[in-house]
Amino acid sequence: MLTNSNVLIVDDEPEIRELIGLYLTREGCNVHEAQNAKEAIQQVEHINPDLVVLDVFLPDLDGIELCRKIRQITEVPILFLSCKDSEIDKVIGLSVGGDDYIGKPFSMHELLARIKAHLRRSLLIHKRVEKNIYKSASILLNADRHECHVSNQRLILTSKEFQLLHFFMRHPQQVFSAEHLMEKIWGFDAEIDTKTVMVHIGNLRKKLQGTSKKEGIISTIRGVGYKFNEDVQEVTSNISEGF
Repeated sequence: MLTNSNVLIVDDEPEIRELIGLYLTREGCNVHEAQNAKEAIQQVEHINPDLVVLDVFLPDLDGIELCRKIRQITEVPILFLSCKDSEIDKVIGLSVGGDDYIGKPFSMHELLARIKAHLRRSLLIHKRVEKNIYKSASILLNADRHECHVSNQRLILTSKEFQLLHFFMRHPQQVFSAEHLMEKIWGFDAEIDTKTVMVHIGNLRKKLQGTSKKEGIISTIRGVGYKFNEDVQEVTSNISEGF
């Protein structure tokens, strides 16, 4: 079950990383390590791990906040490790996007069993027929996995950038005002203005630059709004990453 799975261990204690890594390597895992939040984000973006083991206490950023950042990039299982194992600590960890919470000290056999269970569940989910997938001439977007590929390359988007692109791809060739996008993506009661929408669309355009026509995938209709220029097909069968 663990063979060739990419597991990222995020912990500032080298002994913990070495111990977990030793057991996972014996199970056939590809083990990757990070000793702080900065390294963890770099590793998540680079290797796209199948699972993350995350310590709550890190030197540069709280593990809870790091979990929130990782959730903007990927939906892979996240298992918290912490010496704080009260009910409220576990509730907080799970509420920010963690999938499991294990107190220190822990049993390696229990940790391995939980890792296997999460990887098995994740694999079953990915084998199912996926319906929330959209494909244009240059983009493949899987909303269930929160993944986007452009010309066979993984594109890292923030949560709002992803939501905007998802909305545009569900409504290709239609023009939407900034106010309409603000309501749909941020919500009717959001305390933002249309300039925020413009900034996010600008950032999204930069990341998509060079993937379509000269005017870009998302064009501005002066005085009206924004339009996604490519035709989009909704795919209803399981697709491997890329084109």
